[in-house]
Amino acid sequence: MSHYTQPLPAQTAGGATSTTLIGTVETTDDQGNNLVAVTLTPPAGFSTVTGVATNNVTLNVRQLRAGVALGTVASLQLVSGTNLVAETPLNVPVTAPLGVQRSDVFDVQMVQNGTGLAVGAGVLAQVEIN
Repeated sequence: MSHYTQPLPAQTAGGATSTTLIGTVETTDDQGNNLVAVTLTPPAGFSTVTGVATNNVTLNVRQLRAGVALGTVASLQLVSGTNLVAETPLNVPVTAPLGVQRSDVFDVQMVQNGTGLAVGAGVLAQVEIN
């Protein structure tokens, strides 16, 4: 199993979409490797971001191959009841698992919906493949 982790930058409410590289797959057997989990974990001291029904933020994890996006493979919208809390891992549903090959790239986009929600710096985005 391999893990790729990257801290996300801060984003202001209503800010432009940000894209952050999570990692490039270095080794696989090129057969049967899949994305199995995605988590977001805010750091210690992080100010809680409380999800709301509208004017929120969506985090999309994309898989790219040879510079071309294969699609969004995991996505989470911070709606009511879905919060980012310091040192509390939040599972991001894997919605469209694709086979993983050596040199595939994973990134995460933070997309503000409406007036959005401010997100502090340092939320760790992690993908796990097997």
